Amino acid sequence: MYVHGSNIEGKISNNYNGLANELASFKDEIYLPMREEVESLDLNKGRMVFDTLTMVLNDYWKKLHKFAVDYNIKSQSKFESTFLEEISYYLFHNLDEIKEGKLDIFNKGIYAGLKINEDLSIDVIKKDVDFCIGKKISISIDDQNPVSLIIPAVSVEVKTYLDATMFGEIKSSSKTLKSSTPNSKAYVLMGYKNLADEHILAARQDATLDEMFVLQANEGAPIDSEALYEYYKEIKEVISSLATPPTINVPGRLLQYAKKVSK
Repeated sequence: MYVHGSNIEGKISNNYNGLANELASFKDEIYLPMREEVESLDLNKGRMVFDTLTMVLNDYWKKLHKFAVDYNIKSQSKFESTFLEEISYYLFHNLDEIKEGKLDIFNKGIYAGLKINEDLSIDVIKKDVDFCIGKKISISIDDQNPVSLIIPAVSVEVKTYLDATMFGEIKSSSKTLKSSTPNSKAYVLMGYKNLADEHILAARQDATLDEMFVLQANEGAPIDSEALYEYYKEIKEVISSLATPPTINVPGRLLQYAKKVSK
């Protein structure tokens, strides 16, 4: 799940733009030390550790961007954008539910529904996402061979920036996933926002996305430690709540039971 590390390794293997040696040095001297330092941090210590975490991430991001500019590495190669995707793995791979094998991390082949073919056989519809915490199961349908399904608990689409076109695509994808697994949660993690506020205001009125997190004030700004912590806290709480049966309390609200009412 080190998608950024895999991107670098792929470029080394393919001698991208003749930069195999330079990329190998970057990996050994900059990328791997950053990853080791980040993964040595105990995120369970709370809010303050995220100041250190974001300092390390921002320092690496500057070096990553400078390398890309110095060696003319195009954005289409995802050399920089995969770093944002990999951050979620740093944050969540040590959750108890994952370490204990109850859940796992995925990014390909996520369950998105079933379809009936012309011969009346059943096929599983699958989607790739940038980051997913879920559970892999095996089911049998009629007399067909068992098939594996990755049921999402949390899915995250990660974007360097988010514009109106991307936003429409993300909402459509998230709607598909949430329709097939109604109790799953769908999120967006972006570097910076590049769409009008009315799109966000409209999104607050539907249930397609559970939340959107923006890490930067604008393009080129550093990752904000408070925003990163809020993202971490949200996903961690969602995963922890899976082991807690929901309750219905009366008198009071029945549907919007989790909503906080301002005093």
